[in-house]
Amino acid sequence: MSRRTLVSFVGLRDPFYHDVHDDGPMKGPLLTVLDERRYDRVILLGRTHRQDQLDRTSAALRALHPKLPVEVRMLHLADSTYHPEILTELRRVLSQLRRDTPKDDYSISLLSGPAEIHACWVLLAASGEFPARLLNLRRTVHNGIAGPRALRELDWSEPLAAITPETLGLLAGRRERNDDSELQDPAMTVPRHYFARRTLEQAVVLSRHTAPLLITGEPGTQKHYLAALVHRLSNRNSGPLIIFNCATLPAALFESVLFGESGEEGSGKLDQAEGGTLVLLKLQQVPGDLLVRLLKALDDGYHYDTRSRVPRRHNVRLIGTTDRDLGEEVRLNRFPADVWQRLQACLLRVPALRERPGDITLIAQDELDRRNRSLPRPRRFSAGALARLGSHTWPSNVSELRRVIDQAVLNAEQPTIQAADIDLDLGVNLANVFAASAPRIRQGFSLEDYLRNVKHEIVRSALKKTGDNQSEAARLLGVTPQAVSKYAKALKKTKG
Repeated sequence: MSRRTLVSFVGLRDPFYHDVHDDGPMKGPLLTVLDERRYDRVILLGRTHRQDQLDRTSAALRALHPKLPVEVRMLHLADSTYHPEILTELRRVLSQLRRDTPKDDYSISLLSGPAEIHACWVLLAASGEFPARLLNLRRTVHNGIAGPRALRELDWSEPLAAITPETLGLLAGRRERNDDSELQDPAMTVPRHYFARRTLEQAVVLSRHTAPLLITGEPGTQKHYLAALVHRLSNRNSGPLIIFNCATLPAALFESVLFGESGEEGSGKLDQAEGGTLVLLKLQQVPGDLLVRLLKALDDGYHYDTRSRVPRRHNVRLIGTTDRDLGEEVRLNRFPADVWQRLQACLLRVPALRERPGDITLIAQDELDRRNRSLPRPRRFSAGALARLGSHTWPSNVSELRRVIDQAVLNAEQPTIQAADIDLDLGVNLANVFAASAPRIRQGFSLEDYLRNVKHEIVRSALKKTGDNQSEAARLLGVTPQAVSKYAKALKKTKG
């Protein structure tokens, strides 16, 4: 009979932690799992510089579960946020476990440790490289009311494609093959906290399918990287990944770009993505009749061009991204209803950064670490700088955060970036300001006052960007200099 073995990284909340709302210590993730499930053995994974925490956790297990065998395995990690190093160490330890006890029934706790380790656990289990049950805490909901958190088990009975060097490269930072000039920047890397854990879990599940996938989210949420990750996790990862930004193309050219010139094999994006994935950024820009034709060609596996009776075969998965509300676009007759209905079957939403405030400082640290690789003197954030970043709503999401950190690195005169070095106005995307500033409608609300305040905020940001040059601010905003002057005077009165 196989033993039930629990494998867990020892995190900062193990074995006990204190909550500000409670009087005494609370059980950490590992002890919480052992309260819910019975195991025959526990494997603790720790790091040498956290030996004291590892010792405390081992002592707590011996005290609370004296008959439970506990083993300790060390991970030699210089950077616990660097995916390639984490995967190398996890593979080393897990291969030893499989070799020593191949018949054990393994469970892995996702409750302890940083998000990077969670992501690597998911990759190893979902790919079938280390068959195991993944345990996580999820809040129960009954009749729309949130209840207590319950232990949830994730079990992939059908493994995904094995982890390839391309997948690892995507997590560590690499160039992608695409037609968007910004994404071809050789310095472009993929920080490790761009996506919430729930989003990554959904990406893993949806990567198994072949149906067209639609990724929605506000501007700046890095949807293109999530599309690339879905491709790398799928069984098409050995095929090409073609990423094309539809906003760069006039409507009249879409047919030839997507389907190719008549009679010319290999001239269209469909041909180039054969056997792989075609990602269309800003899918709503594609004319509706061509979207219908494109989906039909992918469903049928072929299409005919005007100069040939021989069908052109296609084996391509389509992933589209959009920052629009396509339901509203359908209502306004700007997007085909049948296409929207079809795309809803496989939908993945990327939450805005303000919806997961706990990840803001993690992403900021990732971005700073990436820039430090090219700096003669590494920079670090002060507590005040991190607090300032964490308190902002980030209307333009991750792309805005990246711009602000770029400028903070340049502004800082000392190795430690202070709160004063962070200019939050630099990242403002005026096209997205309303999305992040939705008002609370309550008694006494004035739409006129709200819109006036929003206009003043936009003009103030534009003036700051242009060094109080009213003519340049007017050009930036697309209004007359007289209008900017009027708002500037109103701003001075408000300050006075």
